[in-house]
Amino acid sequence: MRISKLLSVILLILTSYLSASSQSTGRIETRTRLVSMFSGLQNQWFDAIAKKDTAALDRLLSPDHEVWTADHSGPIPRDEWQIRAFSENLKSFRLSNMAVKALGDNVAVESFRVDLTASANGKPQTQQYFVVNVWTNDKDGWRCTDSYVSPVSAQPSVNRGAVRPNGKE
Repeated sequence: MRISKLLSVILLILTSYLSASSQSTGRIETRTRLVSMFSGLQNQWFDAIAKKDTAALDRLLSPDHEVWTADHSGPIPRDEWQIRAFSENLKSFRLSNMAVKALGDNVAVESFRVDLTASANGKPQTQQYFVVNVWTNDKDGWRCTDSYVSPVSAQPSVNRGAVRPNGKE
């Protein structure tokens, strides 16, 4: 009985301390289990592109994987996308702003921003994209079925708060 009260007091003190320290230093970012898992899959994916490793991509992408972009009239089939991806020499990549939402046990939607540095024709170029991937989980593990890719052309806008309608619009 005494031990359980002592543990409760220690837990309360620790919780208060952590709460106070997080308020003084700002927001504490924690990665969810899904974000950690899909970050690992994305790292494998971009490493496979950098190494031009088709076998590694086969483990991550479904055979009918398609890439959708705003400037293409329809989906880009996996084979065509892979030829394009392997034609550039990926030097580095950085993932940020990742979010993952499970839509049941076997489907997940992932979104993130990626900053890529690649060289084409010997000139390094940096590109930024916002990506949304649809993943399914089967006997072979998680595989991406569809990717929606959009170039990032501007800095994020400043959030000005909620806009209240004034009835004059």
